[in-house]
Amino acid sequence: MIIPTYLLFMIGVLGAVDILLYHAISHGIRSHQDSRAELIVHSLRGPTYAILFLVVPNVALYGGFFWALVGLLAVDALISMVDFALEGQSRQKLGGLPAGEYVLHMVIAMVFGAMVASVFWEAGSHAGMPTAFHLIKAGAPELIRVVLAVMAPIVLYSAFIDARAAVRLGKTK
Repeated sequence: MIIPTYLLFMIGVLGAVDILLYHAISHGIRSHQDSRAELIVHSLRGPTYAILFLVVPNVALYGGFFWALVGLLAVDALISMVDFALEGQSRQKLGGLPAGEYVLHMVIAMVFGAMVASVFWEAGSHAGMPTAFHLIKAGAPELIRVVLAVMAPIVLYSAFIDARAAVRLGKTK
């Protein structure tokens, strides 16, 4: 899946900017009690994107595996909706959600929607096939595939840090 791989790469880069610039540097949400619920939601996103970063550029999914991918994309969309709903209250004592972060989230959501559409465009015909998967190269440059593979453990680590912060903040009530 060539186009989904490029779009996923864009999401990864934009997501990294969001985490570094807004979550860590600007607001430091991992140290604010009011951000605990948001951190829990963020910790769910890490495994989702780790799987996407490894699967989309490297695996052709058929039948049930294709629908599992669609399910994973639906779960991520739900995580995003819950995250968007929590952010206003989570950041209220920090001056609110910065306009730049709000715009960045909108851009990420649009790119995500384009990625989902491109998954159906490029692989939708796999939905009715017998359940199977094959390791493949997506047709994207090797460098992008490697960068996505490197992003997978990084996003998992970020999710772990968010979960650990949420647990710590829960103990300091």
